[in-house]
Amino acid sequence: MKSQKIKLGLFGIVPVLLLMAGVARGQDNPQSNPQSASRIGRNPQSKGRIGVDSSKRVTITLRESMLMALENNRDIEVERLNVRMNEFDLLASQGVYDPALVTSLYYDRRKIPATSLFATGMTTDAVGTATVSQRLPWQGSSFLATFDNDRSTAANPFFVLNPQYTTNLSFTFTQPLLRNREIDSDRRQIKIAKKQLDVSDNQFRQRAIEIIVQVQRAYWDLIFARSDHEIKRESVELARTQLKSNERLVDAGSLAPADIISARVELERRTDDAEAAVDAIQRAENSLKALMLQPSNGELWQSELVPVEQPQIEASASLPLEDATRLAFQNRPEMEQYRLRGELNKIDVEFFRNQTKPQIDLFATYGTVGLAGTLRVGENPITQSSALLTARVNQLSALAGLPPLPPPSFDSVNGDLIGGYGQSLANMLKNEFRAYRFGVNINLPLRNRTAQANLGRALAEGTQIDVQRQRQQQVIEVEVRNALQAVETAKKRVEAAKNSRENAELQYQSELRKFEAGQSTNYFVLDRQNALSSARGRELKALTDYTKAAAELQRAMSTTLSSNNVMVK
Repeated sequence: MKSQKIKLGLFGIVPVLLLMAGVARGQDNPQSNPQSASRIGRNPQSKGRIGVDSSKRVTITLRESMLMALENNRDIEVERLNVRMNEFDLLASQGVYDPALVTSLYYDRRKIPATSLFATGMTTDAVGTATVSQRLPWQGSSFLATFDNDRSTAANPFFVLNPQYTTNLSFTFTQPLLRNREIDSDRRQIKIAKKQLDVSDNQFRQRAIEIIVQVQRAYWDLIFARSDHEIKRESVELARTQLKSNERLVDAGSLAPADIISARVELERRTDDAEAAVDAIQRAENSLKALMLQPSNGELWQSELVPVEQPQIEASASLPLEDATRLAFQNRPEMEQYRLRGELNKIDVEFFRNQTKPQIDLFATYGTVGLAGTLRVGENPITQSSALLTARVNQLSALAGLPPLPPPSFDSVNGDLIGGYGQSLANMLKNEFRAYRFGVNINLPLRNRTAQANLGRALAEGTQIDVQRQRQQQVIEVEVRNALQAVETAKKRVEAAKNSRENAELQYQSELRKFEAGQSTNYFVLDRQNALSSARGRELKALTDYTKAAAELQRAMSTTLSSNNVMVK
């Protein structure tokens, strides 16, 4: 067997549908049924069908119908986009842990009136600041690094270094101890986004199941409509043959002319039924096309679909009720969605319970400073003001034979501080001028009714979800019971309809022989024809109902994907 692979393309970590060969109920070789093979080549009455060109005929299998629906159905496309949007939501929620760099550069020049010798009349500053903040995904901690650097020029003569370069590097670490340690609003949002992505994947799977079931129903409805039309056309041909036979017998004097009128009336009635069946074909075909075609695919919309499958009874025995119910509870997407809703509720309960705790944050800061500059040229104002006095004292000291006074040392500066911006950075990295601080920040609300109310609501919602899950289990069990019963009933109906059709054929053949022998009337022959046509219709309807009941049982147990060899990853 050849395998086919279908990728629905959900961009990244998205569901991929793989359709593999080997569909049950004889779908691999529809031509193996002689009756179906004989009818595939027949073209039902296509005249009068709106928007359908009878010269364009497309044979299609159930598998091909499902394939096209999964590729083109608009509802599937909507669910695919829902998954993609939830992926972006998850990516956005994780962006809280992206590092952030904030910088600031500015030039500042000020000229202020000076009323004191120590005041600065003119200052110019070139300042640059860079801050890197990082939220850490562990225990709610955060990290902050700040670098400041400044070039300052002042007119104050008391500044020994002018211009001077100041650099400062500091690190701050904050760790929550109670509230926001195990979970905070950002980590809650990330967890919720992950679960929502799982929910959207599950909803995509559920929608794929629903689309497949709808395609199965529409496909079998189209087969029934076409076969029912074929039966009605055969009934018309029987009535037309009977009318010709009556006309020959009337010409031969064996029948009364009234028998021609009754045969003609019956022919027109059956013709009316056959024409009405064309409308049923049109509606069934449009329903199938709506599921499997895009609106822009005008070529296939104008073509006549010819399904090649035929409804059949499966040879396998029915599944026991206990096993069917167990499979339904395990596989139904609704149960998985309730499980995911419960996990979402647990996230809320965890978060709101954490918010009821007091907020105590431990913090620690460490920094280092660097400084460098150019020595100011000129006299120090203090030494300059006493220069004449010092000179006179030194003269007197010389006359007295005393040594001169030593010069003041106000302008002495460490040699490591002499230099430009690079020297300031070097001094900062030496880590000789450092500072550190640590402590706790405490936020203790006297009442916290908001957090307590949110926690109470989350707990009540968890109980509600559990009750809804139990109710859904009950609904699923009822659906499984009804579906199993429908399959069993449909099997018995098929057997009864088959026996009815076989007996109707025997009755018609017997009545026709009696009519040809002159032992029956035209009325009874037409009545047997109607009975045979009705029996064929009931058998076809019973077979179609069985296939639809089997598809419904697959849906109830959520085995539609596995039964039709469709795998969702």
